Amino acid sequence: MSKFVLTAAAFAAFAAPVAAADLIIDEPIAYTDAGFDWSGFYAGLAGGYGSGTARSVGDVSGSITDTPLNGGLLGVTLGGNVQYDAFVLGLEGDILWSGMAGSTTCTAAPTYSCNANVDWLGSLRGRVGYAMDSVLLFATGGLAAGGGRGTITPDFPGLTNQFSDTFIGWTAGAGVEIAVSDAMSVKAEYGYYNLGSRTAPAGTIATGSSTVSPIVHAVKVGVNFRF
Repeated sequence: MSKFVLTAAAFAAFAAPVAAADLIIDEPIAYTDAGFDWSGFYAGLAGGYGSGTARSVGDVSGSITDTPLNGGLLGVTLGGNVQYDAFVLGLEGDILWSGMAGSTTCTAAPTYSCNANVDWLGSLRGRVGYAMDSVLLFATGGLAAGGGRGTITPDFPGLTNQFSDTFIGWTAGAGVEIAVSDAMSVKAEYGYYNLGSRTAPAGTIATGSSTVSPIVHAVKVGVNFRF
């Protein structure tokens, strides 16, 4: 009887680890990418502040008047991104109402004031960025446009005393965007806008024709919503 008991105990001691080993189920380890994915489309709101200069050069006289520009910006943004590893490529457009305006003494007629306004500012830009999880550092550049106006006060005899046109040029800048959730991000960026040149015909803001060239520096903040 004691021999039977010893044999049963030895068998149980041997079988226990074998049975426990049978309970271990080998499963593949699941590896997941915990980084934020910047791919997709988005729309948002943007605002900020712009400053710069509207230069007017008399085509015959050569006189130069630099009118300062300062004011707020507010508008909307639409864009999309594609992410490859840590690199993000995108296309973004925006249209902003502009309150940028300024006044200075006209160089060719010191008793008169030369006034300038930028009524709106827009761009269509490519973006190249480097993503560090939910933080995206980016550079941007592309086409820029703006609505500009120039006036002379008080009225100069023989002139319409006003000129307006759509200016088209280019822009470049850089910024940072931070995802605060899967559906929303906030951003801050700087943009340099060279809006090209337009000719103000003779009899508008000068007796002869003038070349008008606005330059703008803009600092913008915004919020984007992904969809």
